[in-house]
Amino acid sequence: MAKDKARADTLMQLCAENWPELHGPTQQFIVYLNRVGQLGINEAAQVMRVQGLSLGEFDVLASLRRTAPPHRLSPTQLHCATLITSGGLTKLLYQLEARGLVERQVHAGDKRSKLVLLTTAGKALVESTMAQVIACDQRWLNAALDENELAQLNQLLGKVLAVLEHD
Repeated sequence: MAKDKARADTLMQLCAENWPELHGPTQQFIVYLNRVGQLGINEAAQVMRVQGLSLGEFDVLASLRRTAPPHRLSPTQLHCATLITSGGLTKLLYQLEARGLVERQVHAGDKRSKLVLLTTAGKALVESTMAQVIACDQRWLNAALDENELAQLNQLLGKVLAVLEHD
C-alpha cells in the first residue's frame, strides 16, 4: 500500500488534537472513504499498468464491455459513462484504436458520428484485466472484512449513495 501520504488514523488524530470541532464520525467516514478509494485505485492502476493500460483506457474499455453486445456506444454515451473529459476521450479513443482494442464505425442513423466498438482483442484484454483487479480487491477486502461485514458495508454505502444519487 502507498506510503506517500499520511495514514488515515494519523489524519484523524491530528484533527482531534488541532481541530476538535471538526473531528467526529462524519469526518472519519469521509477521510476513511476517500483513503480507501485512493488506495484501491492505486492498487488497480498497478494491475492495469502491467497489462499496458492507463486508468482512462481501462475505463473506456470497461464502459464498452458493460454494454450489451456488440459492446458499442456513441462518443457522447461513452463520455457520460466515464469520468473522462471529451478532449481526453478523443485522445484515448485514437490510442485504443491504434492498438486494435476499439474500432470506429459510421453511425447508420447519423453519418457525421462514429460509434465506438469494442474489438475481440479489447474485450479479451479488459476481461482479463478486470479479473485481476477484482482478485486484487478481494485480497485486501478479505483481509479486512468477513463476508457478513462486507455485505453490511455494501448495504450501508448503498443507503448513502441512494441519498447522493437521488435526482
